[in-house]
Amino acid sequence: MATTHIKRSPGASRLVNYAEKRAVLKDGINIDVDYAKTQLKQVREIYGNSGSTEAYASRIAFSPNELDPKNPDDQRKALAIARDIYEKTYPNQQVALYEHADTDSLHIHAVIGAINLETGNKMHGNWHEFREKLVENTDEIVKNYGLEPTVRDPERYEKRSMAEIKLAEKGKPSWKDEIRQTVDSVMSVAHISDFETFRDALREKAIEVYERGKDLTYQLSGTNYKARGNKLGTAYEKETIFNELERREQRQRDTTRTNATTINNGIAGTPPDNERTAELSRDASSITGDAGHRNQPEFNANSTDNGQDSSGVRESNSSTRKQSGTEPQEPSGSITQFFVGVQRPNKQDNKRSNQANAGNPDGDVSQQQQSLTDTRKPRQERHRYSGPSL
Repeated sequence: MATTHIKRSPGASRLVNYAEKRAVLKDGINIDVDYAKTQLKQVREIYGNSGSTEAYASRIAFSPNELDPKNPDDQRKALAIARDIYEKTYPNQQVALYEHADTDSLHIHAVIGAINLETGNKMHGNWHEFREKLVENTDEIVKNYGLEPTVRDPERYEKRSMAEIKLAEKGKPSWKDEIRQTVDSVMSVAHISDFETFRDALREKAIEVYERGKDLTYQLSGTNYKARGNKLGTAYEKETIFNELERREQRQRDTTRTNATTINNGIAGTPPDNERTAELSRDASSITGDAGHRNQPEFNANSTDNGQDSSGVRESNSSTRKQSGTEPQEPSGSITQFFVGVQRPNKQDNKRSNQANAGNPDGDVSQQQQSLTDTRKPRQERHRYSGPSL
């Protein structure tokens, strides 16, 4: 089995100097390993993309139960495995490989140039993403060589000093463990998505956190116990914390945008309420019918003032309206506009008309109309009421 690690570095030459001194074997991908420092620098100058990150430092270590550090065949096998892994993972990067056999396990140091040779841009993302990609490819390739899959490097999450290790053996937690546990507890709260909220949550748990250049410093409130993130472990470093907070913030923005789109689409796509439309239509018809009925002259069939039956009067009144042009018309436009133009009949006029009809049941319609016109009051003396109340 193998462990992997990767982290960005501001100095490519320093990485090469360290790895080259104790190398038993070395190799290169897209680079002449004997001139690694020069060629890495040339690529940065050609593309004019130096910046603060010049390279990524990576390492793959193999279990001594599978590969013997002192066996030349195992040394060559380990280097071949490493070359396959990095060539598949970073095909467009410069990669210098240096194998060390001075510990209990064979391990290969890889210096990965930050510039993509095809695009001239730097590697985009964070080293956690790069590591996951590296682990995935390592698992696949070591199986092809008959080895166990990768075991995650425990230093990825925590780094412990000798004093902490001795305290742990005695079953006593250290003050650094208290900081780690508090940070883990705060980061387990999903809605914390910015540094200010993260800092306030730690303060409530008696931990202060400060930005110190490229890292964070944690301190137990009211004490002098403090430690930088890179001393606690990679999970507590500034880059790790900020990347996770940024990822959460972006996820919240995406969720908010998706919800807003869903609501808007729901409003725009709401089907019409056919039952409600039909009900309104029936109400409108009913109102129109009432308006036409109110336009009819009021008549009481049981009134003693009427000398003929109701049907005769209705027919006579209907004829009168036709002759005078007052037959109710179908409303045009809105119902409200129609109502404004409706004039309520004058009850007194209707009464006189009915009396005239009763006195001359067989008379000419024109005579009845003339009688009604003669008995009607002048317009200015008519009742001020000009229409129904809406």
